[in-house]
Amino acid sequence: VVIDLFTCTLEDLHFAIKALKVDPTQSPPKPTGELEGEVTFVLISSARVWANTEASQPDGFLKESDWQRRQPIPGSMYEQWKEMEDLVMSCFNREGSTVKALVVAGGALYGEGEDCFSGLFKDAWCGDMNHLILGTGQNRIPTVHSRDLARLVRHVMDNANIVAADTPYFLAVDQPPAGEGEKALPSTQAEIVQGIVDEICDPFQVPSVEEWPEPDTEDLAQLSALTLLQATLAMDIRMEPSAHMLDPEFASVSDPPGWHCKEGLLKNIRKIADEFCNERKLRAMRVLLGGPPASGKSTLAMHISVHFRVPHHELADSGFESMVEVLSTRVCRYRGYVLDARSMGFAEVERLFRFDIEVPREEGEEAPPADEENGEEPQGKQYTRQLHEDICPAFVVVTQAPRGLCEGRYMQSHGKDKADEFRHKMDHYLEANLTDGVHSLSDFFQDVAKSSVMNLPVAGKDDEDLFESTRIYMEREGRPFNYLPTEAEVASEILAQREALRKAETEAAAAGADFEGKGAVQQSETRRQAERMAIISKHLKEHQQLRDTPVREYLMEYMIPSLTEGLIEVCKVMPDNPTDYLAKYLEEHAAASEL
Repeated sequence: VVIDLFTCTLEDLHFAIKALKVDPTQSPPKPTGELEGEVTFVLISSARVWANTEASQPDGFLKESDWQRRQPIPGSMYEQWKEMEDLVMSCFNREGSTVKALVVAGGALYGEGEDCFSGLFKDAWCGDMNHLILGTGQNRIPTVHSRDLARLVRHVMDNANIVAADTPYFLAVDQPPAGEGEKALPSTQAEIVQGIVDEICDPFQVPSVEEWPEPDTEDLAQLSALTLLQATLAMDIRMEPSAHMLDPEFASVSDPPGWHCKEGLLKNIRKIADEFCNERKLRAMRVLLGGPPASGKSTLAMHISVHFRVPHHELADSGFESMVEVLSTRVCRYRGYVLDARSMGFAEVERLFRFDIEVPREEGEEAPPADEENGEEPQGKQYTRQLHEDICPAFVVVTQAPRGLCEGRYMQSHGKDKADEFRHKMDHYLEANLTDGVHSLSDFFQDVAKSSVMNLPVAGKDDEDLFESTRIYMEREGRPFNYLPTEAEVASEILAQREALRKAETEAAAAGADFEGKGAVQQSETRRQAERMAIISKHLKEHQQLRDTPVREYLMEYMIPSLTEGLIEVCKVMPDNPTDYLAKYLEEHAAASEL
């Protein structure tokens, strides 16, 4: 039987003891029957039950043999925990009892998303600089990974040589690195808080305070978590781990055997941070946007950055090494990024997301000799290109838009005198991505990085539609938690925005109807004539461009967008017969395009 005081009440404990044929309400507890066999009862507790215990050794360390002297902080909840520990041992560890009662007290728990330090990890992941250090921060906090605590529980349960009357109490704490011949000291409060900050978010010096500020929330769950964190950070105890944990055969049946994090939280901070992210369903949303100039990449990147709370970066024409450093920062590693790749092609992204690695020689293989006859030096080290998986994007979106649309947008935002500048950028994009025989940006991610690429048609869509299509693509395997609004909240916000837009259009139409007067008919006819001439001119220009367009560019511009849009529509509607639905959609879309 294993009972955890972190989730157990006194009533729960009484129920478990009564089930083992002992009445805990009597003083002293009295047996109420006999059990058919022997039982091991393990109570999981906390080192905070020892928080007010004075050390009897000169070095200030407490041992599990001091368990009868343990004292919690007066007035804390751990006074009741101590009473529950004593109750269990008094009920079972007596002559003639077939129940062996053991208590395993762990240091501050970390790993697998444990709650003790979760507030520190959450604020660091979100980039909220709410971290504080109480006092000087030099108090020592004993810690243990939740797996190592569990392994000690299993070890003492399976060890038939343990006599509860002699050794009923065990301490589970880890062993941070120490100098030769020195005892392992627990990490200080300042080291733990600053270590978590330095690993996950942009490093900053955590400030110190003389007392904790008043909480700014009334939520009971948040207040409970804050109280637990503050109690943990206020601990100041030096403890020696149980002799069983120092045994070379400790947890030999576990997979892998032995300790999980013997050297403590800080020495394994990368592993602990990854465990926190996995348990909390936090995913690094690494996104790359490619496409022709003025096709809406920057606006889309801004929406992605705001919604998913990731930094927005833009790839320059040079300085790829510095961008590698940016994408390798702690924030990009844990939260992700959105990178505007501008008009880059295969060669540029290959330089960014791959690096040289030396090919190791096989055992016994010697370097080839020098070619003395031709005066050549011996062949040096051999290298191969390897994918930089830690920074490579998980999502790739390539915008697609007709040249005329991009040119109009570019002129509108940069000025009509920038036509040559646009043509230069557009020609660079076409040469790098839409030229027969040339590998494109999409080819790199599909063939080398083995990532999916979303082709996103831009024509006829507003910013909201483009972002919504991208969001659906990014969340195709499920929406990450990432401390984001829930799916219901997102849907509610979208509906509210659409209702506000509809209302604004209605009001604008009503206001426009009030401006009828003399000359309205003539102005309308002139405007229609100008629109007809503009349509004719545009049609002739597009017809000539179509004749000059290479086959690959024609497919990417006129066929792939419609097919991609149809597939997105299929994903949204989820029809019973996707093939027929897609065929009907393409027919209707083709008819609409002809009109």
